[in-house]
Amino acid sequence: SWDEVYNIIKSKIENTKKDEICGFVGDLINMETGYIFKEFFERVINSKKYESRNSQSFIDTSNRENYLFNSTINGIEESDLILLIGTNPRFEATMLNARIRKAYVNNNKIKIISLNDVGDLTYPYQSLDGNTQTIKEIIENNSALSKDILEAKKPIIVFGESFLRLKSADYLFYSFKDFLLRNNKFNEDWNPLNVLTSCAATVGSLDLDIIDPKNDVINKLKNKKFDLVFLLGQDNLKFNKKDEFVIYIGSHGDNGAECADIILPGAAYTEQSGHYTNLEGKIQK
Repeated sequence: SWDEVYNIIKSKIENTKKDEICGFVGDLINMETGYIFKEFFERVINSKKYESRNSQSFIDTSNRENYLFNSTINGIEESDLILLIGTNPRFEATMLNARIRKAYVNNNKIKIISLNDVGDLTYPYQSLDGNTQTIKEIIENNSALSKDILEAKKPIIVFGESFLRLKSADYLFYSFKDFLLRNNKFNEDWNPLNVLTSCAATVGSLDLDIIDPKNDVINKLKNKKFDLVFLLGQDNLKFNKKDEFVIYIGSHGDNGAECADIILPGAAYTEQSGHYTNLEGKIQK
C-alpha cells in the first residue's frame, strides 16, 4: 500500500546520512514540481545534493544570458550570420531549424556555418573541421571567420549540448563571449550569445537553480558515494547501480524505473497543469 511505501521511504531517509542522499530532476518536469522537489531536499533532508543534468556538462547560471537563446527565434530571420557550435538543430530543435531554413530562403546571402559536418540540415552551410582549436583561432582573430563575425551586423552564435560537454567548454565559452563583447556585438537591440538546450525542463530547472555547479553530485554517484537516490522523472541518467536504494517518481517505464527499488507512479506531463520556461526564457503553461 502507499502507507507502507511511505514508511519505508521515511525510514530510509531517517537512517541515511544526508550527505549520502541525492536527487535528480528529469527533462519533462514542470517548474512547480521541480520547485517542490528542491524544497523537499532543502527543508526535509537539509541538503542541496540535487541536479537536473544527466551527465557532466558546463553551464553558468550566474547570469541568465549564459543559458538562454538570447537572439530569439524571431531574431533568426534578422541575422546575417549564424555559427553552429556542437549542435544539430534539425534533430535537437526542429522549429528553430525551420526558422534558419526560412531565413536562408528569404535571404540567401545569410552565412550559415557549422563547426562540424552534421549532415543534411535542409539548407546549405559551410562546415569546418570540428576541432576546438578552430574555435580558439576564431576567438584569437586568427581565422577568416573572425572577420565575417566582426563584419556581421547581427551574428548568431549557437552553442549546443555537445559543446557544453567538452572539458574545455567553460574556457571556450567565456573566451568567445569576451570576443563578442570586446568587438561590440552586444547592444540594447541584439545579443548574439545563444545556448541551445534540447529538453523542455532545462531552462526552468536552471532558473530554479536545480543544479550542482561543481558537478560533484554526478561524480559522487558514479563513484558510489550515495546510498539513497531519488529520481524525479529522470530516465536518462546512466550509472552502474550497486548498493544504492533508488526511488523513482514518474510516469515512464524507462531506465529510471528499471533500476528503482521503489516506484511511485505519477501523472505524465501531458496530464498536468504546470509551467515551463522556453529557450528564450519566457514562461509557458
